[in-house]
Amino acid sequence: MGVITKKSEIKILLQKCLIKYHSKGLIECVSELDILILSQKVKFPLLEYCAEQFYNELPQEKQLLFCDKIQSLKTEGGNVILGIILQNRLQDNFIESINKATEYITDADIWYVCDIIGERVFGFSLLHSPEITIPQIKKLSTHQTNWVVRSLGAGIHYAIKKGLDKKNVKTVFKILLSMADTKDKEIRQGLGWAAKTTAKFHPEIIEYFQSEIQNTDHVANWFRTKITIGLNRNNYVKRN
Repeated sequence: MGVITKKSEIKILLQKCLIKYHSKGLIECVSELDILILSQKVKFPLLEYCAEQFYNELPQEKQLLFCDKIQSLKTEGGNVILGIILQNRLQDNFIESINKATEYITDADIWYVCDIIGERVFGFSLLHSPEITIPQIKKLSTHQTNWVVRSLGAGIHYAIKKGLDKKNVKTVFKILLSMADTKDKEIRQGLGWAAKTTAKFHPEIIEYFQSEIQNTDHVANWFRTKITIGLNRNNYVKRN
């Protein structure tokens, strides 16, 4: 497996993929993308650049077919491309993009699918359009597939880290609390990440929900532990 670290390198390979698309069509383009880029180790920002170029180059009616073909390859880097293309489609195709992200995550067979797509679709949408995204997060919080629920934690973590306003952090933290007694390892991983980030950036929200957090009938110890880690990180940052 090769390693691609420079934009100048990825541009050359990407151009070959686009030439293949215009000369041979979508299927041949995806095959070229798989061979030249997705089978290599590529830095995520370079894959995001590729995704932006494909989004701009492909007509809207072919973008989801392109995504479906990439998803079927089951490559780690392919998830970055899926996430960015769906992210770009959110503005004009909100529900469709949320549903497609959910579909891809449901079909996951490894944790990084949830986190890569969850941050780039659910997290980005929560940060930029919280009023329409929060109802979708609440709905998906009871999804039957644990990968999907885990991905919500990754998305919430991303949005808070990037500056989601306090009012909406408070609202999504309530959703986290509603799931804080889960025993599922994957869900705990995602929700714990979000809880820790909430505590790190908004300790006042943790204080506000203190009685609920200390309710051992509804909140498991692992959730409180993640909050404690986040609060400790907040204190460390203040000291330095």
